[in-house]
Amino acid sequence: MREGANARAGHPRVLQVVLSLTPGGTERLVVETVKRLRSEFPMAVCCLDDEGAWARELTSCGVPVTALRRKSGFRPSLGRAIARAAKQHEATVLHCHHYSPFVYGCLARVAYGAGHVIFTEHGRLDDEPPSWKRRVANRVLRRLPEAVFAVSDDLRRHMIAAGFSPAVVKVIYNGIDIGPLPDRTARARVRGILGVGEEVLVVGTVARLDVVKDLGALVRATAALSREMPVALVVVGEGAERPLLENLAAELSVASQVRFLGHRDDARDLLAGCDVYANTSVSEGISLTILEAMAAGLPVVATAVGGTPEILDATCGRLVPARDPNSVVAAVRALALAPAVRQSLGLAARQRVETRFTLDRMVGEYRDAYCKAVA
Repeated sequence: MREGANARAGHPRVLQVVLSLTPGGTERLVVETVKRLRSEFPMAVCCLDDEGAWARELTSCGVPVTALRRKSGFRPSLGRAIARAAKQHEATVLHCHHYSPFVYGCLARVAYGAGHVIFTEHGRLDDEPPSWKRRVANRVLRRLPEAVFAVSDDLRRHMIAAGFSPAVVKVIYNGIDIGPLPDRTARARVRGILGVGEEVLVVGTVARLDVVKDLGALVRATAALSREMPVALVVVGEGAERPLLENLAAELSVASQVRFLGHRDDARDLLAGCDVYANTSVSEGISLTILEAMAAGLPVVATAVGGTPEILDATCGRLVPARDPNSVVAAVRALALAPAVRQSLGLAARQRVETRFTLDRMVGEYRDAYCKAVA
């Protein structure tokens, strides 16, 4: 590996280490970062699990993607496999996303001399405090990375509680490609696809169908609202919870009002047909789907968890307690009865994303981190 020459030149070669490129928020950020920076720095991706559907988006433009297809349990051999991928790419930087890639990236660095480690934590699997095992492990691991990032101040505090040094953990907020504001033509087209009239209040959500998203609360809220007004819930995303959620909708007699669309590559386009966006997660980093809804000019009702209060406040949406369908009902009801308020909140949401949460800003901050790592 010609790490020394590349480091002196300040020209990093980056291996992104991820769980997979299966569609999701973190995975979209990795794909977009690679696509934006590949003309400046050689890029490759190493997946601990399968490649995932989005791997083709990178391999089609010449970015190598390696899948290690790990088995269950702790597998130290993955450190050697990552180091092998790093050597093949002549990587000087390993950018590890989420905790397991970070652990194995550190092993590749220490045991096999792989490149400098940068760690970004994107979120939490639940809202529980850090385990004592995690705190003990991090007292060792925290010495190894060149840089450590959280995607929100809330997550930064959690990482510090988990054993990372306050002086080391910095924040790089997620960003999105803002795109154009949907117009009335886009709204009419999407509502035609959904088969809903203008009298129907359409609530949208885009999420992995996982227990951490607590979409059952949103289905229950829809059932309550359906007794007061014409309402439809559009759920875009796939996951293990789908059968349970479909059964819940049937039990609450709202199967016809709750549309499970599965994974859609045009998920963002579908937001044009919505009146309100909802997020009922019990834990979040910085949700890309909330940012995309804000960019689409939608008012957002979201649980006040994780980094969500750092992007959303009363000027552009409504924050509600987690695991509380009644609060979701109250917030959505109030917005349903006030179209002018919905419009005002949506425009303010759009402006906030334009000024603070752009993809260009995020990618630029990671560009600087890569260069600093090899300086």
